[in-house]
Amino acid sequence: MSASGLFPPDPDGAGDGFAERVRDAIDRQELFLVYQPQADVFTNRLTGFEALSRWRLSDGTMLPPDVFVPMAEQGKAIHLLGEWSLRTACAAAAEWQRTGMADVPVSVNLSARQLDDPGLVRMVLGVLADSGLPAANLKLELTETALFGQTQNAREALVQLRGAGVRLVLDDFGTGWSSLATLRRVPVESLKIDKQFVQAMVEDRDAAAIVQAVVAMAHALDLTAVAEGVETPEQRLFLQAYRCDTLQGFWLSRPLPTDGVPDFLSRLGLTATVPGSRAPGAEVKGAATPKAG
Repeated sequence: MSASGLFPPDPDGAGDGFAERVRDAIDRQELFLVYQPQADVFTNRLTGFEALSRWRLSDGTMLPPDVFVPMAEQGKAIHLLGEWSLRTACAAAAEWQRTGMADVPVSVNLSARQLDDPGLVRMVLGVLADSGLPAANLKLELTETALFGQTQNAREALVQLRGAGVRLVLDDFGTGWSSLATLRRVPVESLKIDKQFVQAMVEDRDAAAIVQAVVAMAHALDLTAVAEGVETPEQRLFLQAYRCDTLQGFWLSRPLPTDGVPDFLSRLGLTATVPGSRAPGAEVKGAATPKAG
């Protein structure tokens, strides 16, 4: 989908016009988050959720993230979108914990432009304080491209966040420009294997070799490996054979709206009968490839 015609042109090229549109979308509740579950590859126990941004225009049109996120990254809009996403996800995860539904981390994507913001650490820690979510229950996902071009200040910000207890994940590993030297300098705890390799590995020996190599490298660096885009039982079997740690994808569940998370957790036996009780996780029973649509 092209963005032309959906939004007015930005005459100064600074991204201010689109930032105003994002602010309006937040006020009008056009923007919302969905949450995709993650589970242990072997036990199938729930390990967390990834928060994903969605935008439904006033006429009902769904604007794909691969359209509006790159537009936001061109200017100031990404800071509005990023902070809104973080606040919304942390508030949701804190509510799951407070009500005893689930005590699992939520992952939020962090862009390269956000990483260069000198106020990033203050903003993240402020959101955690406002929501009451423990820092260990927040994961920030960064792309290889963001890490490759990071400044010294950005690297220090990541170290400060990790020191405060926030967990860091390297997203879409294998598609960017990461080096082993970069991995040594940044305190990430997990590598997420890009879905293009995961979805091709059953039929493509090269893709399978890449997945196996990334898992082995992650473990050698004392990191965990997360496979994205898992859609079939066969893919899960391959991941088990390669000793991958965590899976995420349609085989487990499509991304869930906020009001769909309690039902999902209830089906897993996660909803507590006593408010405030904690449940560390439950087996995802009957997971299967969902129907398209």
